[in-house]
Amino acid sequence: MVVIAGGTGVMVERNGTPADAPLLDLSRVDAFAAVDRDGPMLRLGAGVTYTQAVEALAGPLPGLAAAARTVASRQIRNRATVAGALVLADPSADALAALAVSDAEVELSRTAGVRRVAASAFVRGPGKADLAPDELVTALLVPVADGPVAYAKVGARNAMARAVCGVAVALHPARRTVRVAVVGAAPTAVRPHAAELDAAAAADWDGCSPPEADALRVFGSLVFEALGEAHSDARGSAAYRRRAASALARRALARAWGELAAEAAA
Repeated sequence: MVVIAGGTGVMVERNGTPADAPLLDLSRVDAFAAVDRDGPMLRLGAGVTYTQAVEALAGPLPGLAAAARTVASRQIRNRATVAGALVLADPSADALAALAVSDAEVELSRTAGVRRVAASAFVRGPGKADLAPDELVTALLVPVADGPVAYAKVGARNAMARAVCGVAVALHPARRTVRVAVVGAAPTAVRPHAAELDAAAAADWDGCSPPEADALRVFGSLVFEALGEAHSDARGSAAYRRRAASALARRALARAWGELAAEAAA
């Protein structure tokens, strides 16, 4: 049996599934489309679509909304679910970048109980997710953003393309920390911790001034170095992915700081 909510991945995945395998469609289960507060987090039902993320969650979850805007066409976003991208275990999923940089968790349910796993660790590789045969993804737990989050990606064409690589950068002014997540460049999401620490240490948190060119170059080089395990495929070489991720990281960091400076000046 194949369980679907949006079903947009079935057209591809169905090629490897017997034609007579039944489909269980959960898209009409109201609880799956619900968004509820869970302490400092929002609990997104596994049926929450990309359109919901863009239109209803841009305030509390700006990173997820930014990533969702880059996904496919509006028709696909109306149907496709954010959780579905993780279940398909696509290491280049735009949603994975936003969830990983936010330290989001995936809620997995089965008759024996419920467990949670970090979104950044849920996708173990292409087509490989931390999901047992008797488990169902029922929700995503995403911390409400306490600062700007920017997302930048590069694809084979301008629209409706999977990310050759994508980078999300989140600023946390109250904690004076920076979070970074890279997708598409490696078999799993990558968190370049050295780049995060350097960006936080070099930041002008009190003045909210955007980073200078030298600081951006150092930040980009640290992201480049963190991608030593980058992979090559028909869409891009490992060397290209490392260079692209470095450039995207600099762009996303500058964009996030620009938003923070604008907020401080308002």
